[in-house]
Amino acid sequence: MTPTAWLLGKLKSAVVLTYGLGGLLFYGLVAVKLGYFFKQTTEKEELELKIARNKFWDLSKDWDGFSHHILSLKNGFKFHYVCNDQGASVDQDKPVVVFIHGFPDSWAIWRNVLSSSSLQQSATLIAVDMPGYGGTDSLADYSPTNVLESLTEFILAIRAKYGVDTEAGMRQKKLVVVAHDWGCVVSMRLAAEAPQLADRFILSNGPLPALAASNISRLLSASVKMLKTASRSPIQSRSMIYKAFATMSPVYRQFFKSKYIFAMQLPMPLVRFFGRGGNYSFLKLIHRGSFGKREYTSQDAAECFASSLGPSVAESGTQTADGEQYPESLKNERAPSSFQHMACYYRDGTAYARWDKSVETITALHSIASGSGARRASSGAGLFDDGPKGALKACATVIWGKGDIALEPQICLDGLADYLVADSQLVELPLTGHFTPMERESQVALEKAVEWAVKGEKEDIGAVMKACYPTAVVTLRK
Repeated sequence: MTPTAWLLGKLKSAVVLTYGLGGLLFYGLVAVKLGYFFKQTTEKEELELKIARNKFWDLSKDWDGFSHHILSLKNGFKFHYVCNDQGASVDQDKPVVVFIHGFPDSWAIWRNVLSSSSLQQSATLIAVDMPGYGGTDSLADYSPTNVLESLTEFILAIRAKYGVDTEAGMRQKKLVVVAHDWGCVVSMRLAAEAPQLADRFILSNGPLPALAASNISRLLSASVKMLKTASRSPIQSRSMIYKAFATMSPVYRQFFKSKYIFAMQLPMPLVRFFGRGGNYSFLKLIHRGSFGKREYTSQDAAECFASSLGPSVAESGTQTADGEQYPESLKNERAPSSFQHMACYYRDGTAYARWDKSVETITALHSIASGSGARRASSGAGLFDDGPKGALKACATVIWGKGDIALEPQICLDGLADYLVADSQLVELPLTGHFTPMERESQVALEKAVEWAVKGEKEDIGAVMKACYPTAVVTLRK
């Protein structure tokens, strides 16, 4: 390592540490100001949390017509998911929808969408817990290879179990992936690197890492060029200096919004404190924000908290009708909180590092592609151009709440067209924030988008969105 590289590495570490500590302090002060940090849990709140955890996580009980399932991979890793099959035989005619949540949630963030009777009648609905979250097993580390291999094997198993792929052939019916936040990030990687897994990806308020990095680099480069030009005559070039800094404003805003990401890079004892300190005040701040302007009751707070915490020790000992139980990892260090596992998605390069596919994964994906005649359009401008690195290769509908408190639209959406294939869209929701599955207007919009997808995409997506969300705008079509 050269002295310059060593110095830059140390400087980067110092910036991450300083800004991470600043983020930790910032959220702590906000929690103190709003009364979360020092507030002790009341008996009523403890009872409501106990009821909510039992409601979402007791394997022996159905939730609103959804039964619990444990799916074991070949290596013994266990996924937990809920499904509206209610233990009945698989409906061979219904499309399959797989819902993938984000940080800091579980399958339960989809509870309002899953409750739709119309959607339940239209499709087999599956909501899964990501590795390290909810009732799903933990990973030793959350590298892209570990996370994406596990999720791919899970979806392949779901395709086989619910009749998407059968002995009669591949793609006997449609499979749609619906994702939010971190679920969106990993689903974008699947859409880019394993597009055969689904016929459509519906992606909500999660960044496409390659696009975000490209936009940040582009804005930095433009700003630096302007500053270099202005440096030749700084007094006469004041307007150009101002423009150079103005060009960087989306980067500044994203940097400010990303304080929690830097806090996730701190030494693990501090990360654990970040997640659990002040009576879980950081999680409670997120939960309150996920409801937007809606009324937020003590029951809502308990259900949000139960979604993040996952099964307690009591639920960890329950079992499904088939005798399946939660993985052993939930019965010890995971029972109090899964926060350190959630944080590892930020720490282990899950969003951007290389995914080394196994031979089994490559073979299975090839089998789906060759056995279906599946069409994959180019992401780029040219006929034989696969588009920029990280471009999606499956049809995608991006649904974006414009009031996102965690992600800057100019960083995440500018140039998105170059990363999408034909028959893809971007729908912007002006009245919605980051938590689209939870906010009332956007959860209906998501529900209708899924219905549109499973019913054959016969109507115009713009008309479908406007019917339930009048201010929704389709800002991009390919």
